[in-house]
Amino acid sequence: MSVYTVIEVAELAAFLADYEVGALVRYSGISAGIENTNYFVTTSVGEYVLTLFESTPASELPYFLDLMAHLAEHGVPSAHPIADRQGRYLRELRGRPCALVRRLPGGSVAYPDAAHCAAIGSAMARMHRVGTSFAPRRASDRGPRWRAETWALVAPRLAPDERELLRASVAEFESDPFEALPQGVIHADLFRDNALFEGHVLTGLIDFYYAFNGALIYDLAVAVADWCMDEGKYRLEADLARAMLTAYAAERPITDDEKAAWSRALRAAGLRFWLSRLKDQLFPRDGALVHIKDPAPFKRVLLFGRQPDDPFAGLWA
Repeated sequence: MSVYTVIEVAELAAFLADYEVGALVRYSGISAGIENTNYFVTTSVGEYVLTLFESTPASELPYFLDLMAHLAEHGVPSAHPIADRQGRYLRELRGRPCALVRRLPGGSVAYPDAAHCAAIGSAMARMHRVGTSFAPRRASDRGPRWRAETWALVAPRLAPDERELLRASVAEFESDPFEALPQGVIHADLFRDNALFEGHVLTGLIDFYYAFNGALIYDLAVAVADWCMDEGKYRLEADLARAMLTAYAAERPITDDEKAAWSRALRAAGLRFWLSRLKDQLFPRDGALVHIKDPAPFKRVLLFGRQPDDPFAGLWA
């Protein structure tokens, strides 16, 4: 959620006139995140988030917007897109496809405790169950081809040991190792900055713009990698992980095959986000307000998942 496209007051006011959301009062750019341009928008009747999609093709966006509406309408806390006067979620502004969604209350949690992690586990499991009734399908755009292309782009700028670690990891995931595991709609990016809390009450999951149909266990591994790791030593915080996994399993039981795939799912998560953050760091895009996330934590996630002993052994009680 950086700002690459600058919107002027008059054009935003004219844009909002096509919605039943009142008159523009104020707006401000959002610096968190890295892919799209986002603004907080306050009108005379409510609070909204305007997203301008900087790289996602317009043809793919109905999947995300319809998914968000589906989840919100089925009891999963998420931001519902706002339809314009013609009933459209997807619009265009400044030559970019865009969408207006309801702004949810609360804020992100920098230092989660077990109760926060349990809330995320429970909400993710509900999302996975509700997603079974969502008919559209989408493949990941961060699959084998993207990994190979991104590795080739960043490799020349890396130290030899990092280059070799990435080469071996990309080779491990040339094919999908999770295709036989339970599949469904997954968020694929449920980090701390993509969940909102008021105290310990989860008020919403946001930023579904990486969602796709994939392995449910991978989605859970991504969340554990961000919510349940010690940021200093990047080791598993067992109490946090157990809280998340227990709450998840209470909503959707985790199969034995999924448990056996945990370490590999963690490696896949580490590889995906280490690669994308390396690309953003080494080849930054121009923007008025750009936030680039540190790649190092997900290198450590990848290394954590490569340990010879199962790092999740004993968590399944």
